[in-house]
Amino acid sequence: MKKVLSVLALCVLVTGSLFAGGGQELQMEDNVPVIRIVSKDVSESNPWDKAHLDNITAGFSAYVGQEVVLEFVDMPEGAYAEKLNLMLLGGDIPDLIYFQGGDEAISKQGILEDLTPFVADSAVMQEVLMDFNKQRMANYPYLLWIAPPRARTAVVREDWFEEAGGVMPVTIDDYYDMMKTIKMNHPESAVVTDTGNTGRMDFTFDQAFGNTATWVMEDGSYVYKGVSDAQKEKLAFYAKLYSEGILDNDYITTKWDTMEDKLYTGQVGMVFGTAGIVLDIYNNKLQENQGVGLVALPPAKGVGQGYPVSSAKETRGWAISALSANKDLTFQLLEYLATDEGQFMERYGLEDIHYTMSGSDVVLTDEANNWWPRFHEVMSWDAPTPLMGPAGMKGWEFIMEYSVGDPDFPIPEELSPTWDALSNLQKEYTFKLITGEYSIDMFDEFVKEWYDLGGERITEYANSVL
Repeated sequence: MKKVLSVLALCVLVTGSLFAGGGQELQMEDNVPVIRIVSKDVSESNPWDKAHLDNITAGFSAYVGQEVVLEFVDMPEGAYAEKLNLMLLGGDIPDLIYFQGGDEAISKQGILEDLTPFVADSAVMQEVLMDFNKQRMANYPYLLWIAPPRARTAVVREDWFEEAGGVMPVTIDDYYDMMKTIKMNHPESAVVTDTGNTGRMDFTFDQAFGNTATWVMEDGSYVYKGVSDAQKEKLAFYAKLYSEGILDNDYITTKWDTMEDKLYTGQVGMVFGTAGIVLDIYNNKLQENQGVGLVALPPAKGVGQGYPVSSAKETRGWAISALSANKDLTFQLLEYLATDEGQFMERYGLEDIHYTMSGSDVVLTDEANNWWPRFHEVMSWDAPTPLMGPAGMKGWEFIMEYSVGDPDFPIPEELSPTWDALSNLQKEYTFKLITGEYSIDMFDEFVKEWYDLGGERITEYANSVL
């Protein structure tokens, strides 16, 4: 099937910019509507992806009462967000687009559909979306993401945990004592690592130190948590972990895949992963490599306790092209995948590969550990057979118990360059403070520089909004 370029897309090639308006021709294949889908790590050249898409196509066609063709668009290898934006700005705009960053630049071009009316009229979406999803859509209506809050739960090797006393940590001191003991028992290894920054660790420790939201109250006004008194105290704690070899001294250059490899090979014993299926993957691969499983740990308790869930916007999710001639049908696909029938396919995978049927019972195979949902993970779906193991389920229970609202807001376009510069400044100082290149007293210098660089203006805007 030939790709159809819209007038708008052609305009990109001529002027280098996009403007709202116009539309794509209705894409048909043998008089059947076609929905083109682009997503990360999904391709029709992958047999599982292709078989899954075929199953969805059959079920969705029955759901809407007409034949529909679904196609995955293959993406070139490389950074997904970058490659996706190049494709979109080059005029190839699928109907359904998965974003994992880079969506704001595209939405500002008028390429993405406002999903508010679609969601408002959908009984299915009203049932499956959680409150934080709805708050995010109210702030930024271009992305739909149905999944548990993307908080990172701490997990530790069960054998190292038992050697350290096997007592579930509660406070920051409890965590330190446990990690200190693990380090003494395994001096050749670090205890914990992160992936280029402390973002994963922060889910466990932020609230305990007092960073209870993105913007915290100090002296009667809102202050960004990154320049708060609590942040200084937390960074001093991280610096202590770093100096004692508890925090992996190579955390700044560690990526998600090398983080996992360090866990599976015994270089570290504690990491932070997305609750649910991801923790089960970690657990199962650790058992394969080390013959031991993982124990999920709750967020530390102190000034506060919990996983902050920002209401600003979805950081990833599904968008519908504003140029698509199949908008209603494309949204119906998202809706269908959130139904019980859609979730059965999404969560269990392929029959006779990831599960088998014994009468009416679903029996998971060993390959079930290698399956993941390609579209939605509805938290409220009542699965007929449990989908998660002990680590994944416990992490999910922690998310349900300890998630707390964070009344955050999207940074407006005119302040985005300033915010980016401030974020880079924070990353620089954070690393140098943790590694000891700067003494913790230089945090005050960072705060002054942060405000001088534009933080004062951002803070004024935050207080006007909050």
